[in-house]
Amino acid sequence: MASIRKQKSGHYRVWIRRKGKSLSETFVNREDAKNWGLEAERQIDRGGSPIPSRIARLTTFGELIGLHIADMTEVGKPR
Repeated sequence: MASIRKQKSGHYRVWIRRKGKSLSETFVNREDAKNWGLEAERQIDRGGSPIPSRIARLTTFGELIGLHIADMTEVGKPR
């Protein structure tokens, strides 16, 4: 089962240790953290690779800027 802890910053850190694999990810929203943890555990149980983080899937600097803008919009901060 994934462990979820709230950090001082208000973000949520998810840790998963399963079948010799260990990974973690940080989220702004607790529900997103919970969903990611469940899906990552399912992938590992099926013998697949765990879900890569959003940042690991980025290939260009422009995508990183787009991710940052989307995150700021989600939490209600202006660009």
